[in-house]
Amino acid sequence: MKIVVNPAYETLRAYIERLPDTFREGEQIYAARNTVSRFQWQGVDVVVKKYKIPPTFTNRIVYRFLRKSKARRGYEYALRLKELGIRTPQAVAYIESYSGLLLADSYLVTLYEPYSRLMREFHTDDSLTEEGKKILRAFAAYSVHLHDAGVLHKDYSPGNIVFRVSDGDVDFSLLDINRMRFGSITRKKRLRNFRRLTPSKAVTAYIVEEYARLKQWDTDTSVRIALQAQKRFFAYR
Repeated sequence: MKIVVNPAYETLRAYIERLPDTFREGEQIYAARNTVSRFQWQGVDVVVKKYKIPPTFTNRIVYRFLRKSKARRGYEYALRLKELGIRTPQAVAYIESYSGLLLADSYLVTLYEPYSRLMREFHTDDSLTEEGKKILRAFAAYSVHLHDAGVLHKDYSPGNIVFRVSDGDVDFSLLDINRMRFGSITRKKRLRNFRRLTPSKAVTAYIVEEYARLKQWDTDTSVRIALQAQKRFFAYR
C-alpha cells in the first residue's frame, strides 16, 4: 500500500491510514462507478473518493506501472491548480492499495468544498434570467482565466463545476480533476471545451459570445465552433 499525505495535514495521518477499513463509516454522498463519503476528523471536514478497481487485468497493470492512478493524479493536479491560483478542493492525501502486482482500491482525500451550486442550473434556455446571465458572464471570464493559465479540464461538465455568489461576486471551483491537460491550448480546443456544459444552444452561445468578446475573437465563428462541438457531443449521449 502507498500512502501520500500533504505535510499540511500530517496530523490526520492516523485517520488516513485506517481508511481502507473505515471508509464505510463515512456519510455517503455519492455512489455510482466511484463512491464519495464525507468525514469529520479532528474538526476537519474531509471528503474521500474511492475509485473503482480498474475493470481489466491490463488496466490494473497500466495503472500500477505505466500510468498514474486517478487518485494520484487528482492529488497532484489539486496541488498544481493551487499554485496557479485556481480553486479546487484542497488535497489532503491519496492511497493506492495493491493485490500482488495489480492496482486494487485507491482513495483521494480532500477538504470538503462548501460551494453548493452546480453549473447544472444552466441546463435549459429558461436559465437565461438576469441573474443567470450575470453568473454566465462570470463563468466566461473564469474560463478565459483557466485557459490562459494553460489549464484544460477534459471533463468540463456541469457536475464538475461548483460556484457561489457572495456580495455580488461569483466564485468557481473545479471538481473531479483527474483528467486535466496543462500547457498551451488552441482556440478550437478552448471553444470545444464548452461542449459538455449544457444541451441548451442558447446558454452555450451566451457563454461563448462573452468569452469571444473578452478574447477579442470573432463572435460568430467562435459560437459556430462551440455549437458544432456541442451538437456532436450530445448526439452520442
